[in-house]
Amino acid sequence: MAKQTQKRQGNRNQLRLHFDSPEVDFNLQFILGYGAADGAAIGEALYAASQINERDLTTWAPAWLDMAARVEDKACAAAAAGHAVSAREAYLRASTYYRTALFGLGVDDPRLKATGHKLRRCFAEAAQRFDPPFEPVEIPFEDKKLPGYFLRPSADGKPRSTLIMIGGGETYNEELYFWTGEAGLKRGWNVLTVDLPGQGWTVHQGMTYRHDTESPFSSIVEYLVSRDDVDPKRIVSYGISLGGYLVLRAAAYEKRLAAIALSTPMFDVHKWAVDGLPIPVDKLPDFMVDMAAKLAGYFEPASQIALEKWLSAVAGCNKVSVALERLEAWTVDVSLVTCPTFCIVGAGEAQTFLTQTQETYEALSGPKDLRTTTLEEGADGHCQANNLPLSQSVVFDWFEEVLT
Repeated sequence: MAKQTQKRQGNRNQLRLHFDSPEVDFNLQFILGYGAADGAAIGEALYAASQINERDLTTWAPAWLDMAARVEDKACAAAAAGHAVSAREAYLRASTYYRTALFGLGVDDPRLKATGHKLRRCFAEAAQRFDPPFEPVEIPFEDKKLPGYFLRPSADGKPRSTLIMIGGGETYNEELYFWTGEAGLKRGWNVLTVDLPGQGWTVHQGMTYRHDTESPFSSIVEYLVSRDDVDPKRIVSYGISLGGYLVLRAAAYEKRLAAIALSTPMFDVHKWAVDGLPIPVDKLPDFMVDMAAKLAGYFEPASQIALEKWLSAVAGCNKVSVALERLEAWTVDVSLVTCPTFCIVGAGEAQTFLTQTQETYEALSGPKDLRTTTLEEGADGHCQANNLPLSQSVVFDWFEEVLT
């Protein structure tokens, strides 16, 4: 039976399913949510979880890597026997389990890049077994390329509404299929899943996050409007977690976006980062800020691993003090966002998300809506990760009404 945990600043939802650690348990719930789009099986996921000692997080990655390899073997066998649907579904689950293993691998772990390769390989195998196949894309941006997939419900070439799906601080474009890809295809939408600088595989290309997300967004929109199967007046974007900042900032300057949805919106990432630290740091010297961050990681190792990756992706370093300095530029003048905007937040999220969602909503000058998803709906978690079918219906229904 799920247990309710006391709400605190760092929590991402209010119910625990298997682990005592709210962070570790959220990662499990996060992945179980992918099952709604064939991305996980409850039995496989719970078996892997049973092999993990949450007091020793070195056991996390091996449990998921073992399950991923086992399911990938099943996918290969199904493919060799000509069972295309079974192969596709197994490859999807294997990609998810490889992705889950990444939660437990730090930036210096030699398995990190190799596991990312396996995640991408399995998803690519699944992608070519859809009808029509998912189209891998590499969108030119400055001297780099942004990887992703263009998903379309039909090969008839008809111009359609198109969603740009943007993930958060530690997501890969492949897993964004489970957030909106299947849901969009069922509704007759095109969906572009793409990594911005600092996300997914771009980290291994030496790219880091940047505050001026309108720059890569401009390249993404240029790519979309060049396609005959995209209606240029019906391009929208949805951002989750840190994507709530990335998309909000882009919409302040990229006026070709017809509407945006954010779960959760953020207009001040520096404030969000400061709020997430265990003690007030505004007047502390840098060395004490870094010590405070390490102290927090001692009590919550899963958070420490995530923090190390985030620091590497944001600032290319391992010091919170350096990252905080760079994050001072990460702000949005919300009054510049004039397209219809949907602000979404889970009732069980940390207070900083609840506060920034409300303040963003109040500052918007254009058409806007606000939705708080609840514990009673099974959707109180961060980005509604514990109820993706609900979030998908809420987001796509809103987009369809706005575009109509």
